[in-house]
Amino acid sequence: MGLFRKTEGQEPADEMLSASIEAGRLAHAYLFAGPSGTGRLTAALELAAGVMCGSREHGYCGECRDCTRIFGFSHPDVRITMPAQGKNPQDDIAEILSARISNGITPLTMGGNAIITIDQIRELGHRLSMKAFENRGYVEIITEAHRMGVEAANSLLKTLEEPPPETIIILITSSWSALLPTIRSRAHLVRFRRLPAETVASIVSRRTGLGAAEAMEIALASDGSPGAALLTCAAGRESEPAEPAAVLKAVVACSKASQVVSIAQGLARGLNRDRALVMVNRLHAYLHDVRRIALGLPPLAHLSGDLEKLDALTDAAEASGDVFASAEESLRRNGSVQIVLSAALLSFWRESRRRPDGRMSAS
Repeated sequence: MGLFRKTEGQEPADEMLSASIEAGRLAHAYLFAGPSGTGRLTAALELAAGVMCGSREHGYCGECRDCTRIFGFSHPDVRITMPAQGKNPQDDIAEILSARISNGITPLTMGGNAIITIDQIRELGHRLSMKAFENRGYVEIITEAHRMGVEAANSLLKTLEEPPPETIIILITSSWSALLPTIRSRAHLVRFRRLPAETVASIVSRRTGLGAAEAMEIALASDGSPGAALLTCAAGRESEPAEPAAVLKAVVACSKASQVVSIAQGLARGLNRDRALVMVNRLHAYLHDVRRIALGLPPLAHLSGDLEKLDALTDAAEASGDVFASAEESLRRNGSVQIVLSAALLSFWRESRRRPDGRMSAS
């Protein structure tokens, strides 16, 4: 058995870390990079348990005092640093951690303009300069590491260059390229991949009790992220977002920007933030499949609507593939649902009207 018992579908990462533990050659710093909801934080906690567990030589037992405290975010030598905002964010962070312990899926993100500050990194460095409570060293986990300010990143770099003994620092990010190259070069990269829809559906069905058909429907719209699929279930399905095909084709049919904004406003009125995230994720997945079909590849998710009418979306899909990924990030940062949807749909609409010479067609 490998190290991962809670992180599913990430066999290459499991094999790499398991081999390192068995060989006693763990790196002093790791960069867990991949899409949100693919198990990066859970894997970081499992690695910490593999280091700290005193009941099993390789791997972890999951039941001892060390293991239970690690997965309960209460181990004194396994600490979490996450982006924060405001002068006293401790209560907000505690609430987020409590929710994560309770449901196992709440993302460790505060939203808004939260960043990892230099004060947080200095506090981390101060902890590492002291003797560990349990005499097994430290594991420091930094979530959304790409949201470090420049000063914070430079301060962390000093720690990575001269790491204290028996210390492992795990940086978690969904935007590997946004980190300073000097940070990236000093951490061992561990990639986390999107999972096949069948794997996501199995996870959803097992954890929620949904039937196979409904679990697969949710999985197909999750873009390979079990976390996103489980958040969809948690948000409930009473206000199902509009079908991606209907939304995008309505946008393409608009002749004025004001009409696109009206569509976005109508969608926003029926969506809370969680449901907006589901819709944006589905739009992103849909456009990804439009591009695959244009290249002669099979779609990865269910494409509703008439496949023979996809031509109207193909060019725009190619040019605006990252629009909805950016919109998802904005929503996670507490952006206004209406503003984010309007901006994303307007960007898509403009690309749909761009002529082959790169100029916009007349309204």
